[in-house]
Amino acid sequence: MKIQAVKIDGFKNLSDIVIHFNNITALVSLNNFGKSNVLMAIDFGLSFIKSSLDDKTKMMSNLNLIPLNQTMVGRNFRFEMEITFHANDHDYRMIYGYEFSWKYNEKVEPCIIKEFLKIKYDEKGQKYNKFISRNKNEAFYKSSETGRCSTKINVQDNELVINKLCAYDHLYYLDIILRLNNMRFYMENNFDAKSFYQPNPFIQKDLEDIMINAINLPRVIYQLKETYPDKFLLLKDVYSQLFPEVEDLIVNQYELTGIEKENIPENAPFVLAHSIYVLFVKNKYIHQPINFQAMSDGAKRVFMILTKVILSSVSNISLIAIEEPENSVHPSLFQSYIRIISQLLNGCKIIITSHSPYIINYLDPSWLHIGINRTPGVAEFFMFKKSGERLLQKDAEAFKMNMGDYLFLLLSDPDNNLDDYLEYERNE
Repeated sequence: MKIQAVKIDGFKNLSDIVIHFNNITALVSLNNFGKSNVLMAIDFGLSFIKSSLDDKTKMMSNLNLIPLNQTMVGRNFRFEMEITFHANDHDYRMIYGYEFSWKYNEKVEPCIIKEFLKIKYDEKGQKYNKFISRNKNEAFYKSSETGRCSTKINVQDNELVINKLCAYDHLYYLDIILRLNNMRFYMENNFDAKSFYQPNPFIQKDLEDIMINAINLPRVIYQLKETYPDKFLLLKDVYSQLFPEVEDLIVNQYELTGIEKENIPENAPFVLAHSIYVLFVKNKYIHQPINFQAMSDGAKRVFMILTKVILSSVSNISLIAIEEPENSVHPSLFQSYIRIISQLLNGCKIIITSHSPYIINYLDPSWLHIGINRTPGVAEFFMFKKSGERLLQKDAEAFKMNMGDYLFLLLSDPDNNLDDYLEYERNE
């Protein structure tokens, strides 16, 4: 399933956010605006689907996430996804969403008040068919190919219909329901990658075989080399494109001896591995391989992010979020870095955040969502108008500035004229 867009409302300081995904999508704004809140909201929205009923209730009662801006108090959380997928020799487009009321006070219990699923052939002129329709009082689903969305289903106030339908073995669109329940999001916000390269015999429980979430990168690289050798070779190739002095990547396994595993408590949150792994890099100007830990901070983070992108295709990841990918990366390297990431994607989408003016100069303007405060303290993001990109470039040149610097000058000016460039109107 390929995620094409999300809509978010009623989460922290986010109001009516609509993000349309290219292969790479960038949220750009001044610092401390709300970019990270968008990523958090996407993670929250997908995690809510997969959570248990008790966890759903706790999530709907999380005081740290409830909108507190005076213009948003009492607003519900809304989460909606537009997705494309291929099945039975056809391409389909699907919209799924839900809405719940937050627990704003002790007198009101949170509950899911809306949920819907509609699907159509992904062709011009086709209309959506309803598969789930729900309001606060009742819920219905489509139970047969020829019928309508009129079969009643009983769900609890903290239960989603798509969760309950997972147990309906004979449902003709069960595969779609299961895939919806298993959509995955990965957040990469580790600006300091040093700890990921240290040999570590401990593995977090329940993550032994989940490579993309592992905190021990050399172990992940070894698994990649053994299980997906073609992807390991791809990783070496793209990394050497960015760092031409790198001739080879070497990962070695060292067996552990003399450690008593039975001394580890059963309730410990980790297990002890049989081996540790060390990653080396062969530099054409150095006569022997060096430990990857000796590489620069930027080189380490770039390698980690490239690894995660390549792993997305074997880890069922629909969306990867990267906060400030330009961090510790020289501007001259950044454009090639982004180009390579774009080429590595295989159905997965990338969303990045940045508060750096220079990043604007290296990204396609159609990838950008610009964050502005039309209401004090409330975050909104908008794309460029079709004519807005050219107008912004023209106006920047008139002030003898590049587009990134000029855009950020406007963002810092409360009397800016950003409505000349940005598409404020929503296409519902």
